[in-house]
Amino acid sequence: MSDFLNNIVPYIRKLEKIIGLSFKVFILTAIVVTSMGIYVANLLFGNHSLAVLNELKSEKKTLQVEIKELKDENARLHKQYLEWTDAK
Repeated sequence: MSDFLNNIVPYIRKLEKIIGLSFKVFILTAIVVTSMGIYVANLLFGNHSLAVLNELKSEKKTLQVEIKELKDENARLHKQYLEWTDAK
């Protein structure tokens, strides 16, 4: 294992010169950027996506129409009930 590390150290030093950062900072930055990318992709395409939002808005409109229809039916049935009780 030590031989492997001794062979890779010059390549790491060369990479540090090219990118202008230490190898640890580069790896940490790469991990943070990748994590942020995954997070943003999850926002766009995951359970909290724009498509889900639009679907929920559509469902809300449908439920509002259904509520209005049920209220109208309730009013009609209530009127019918009152007429029935007055007839007795």
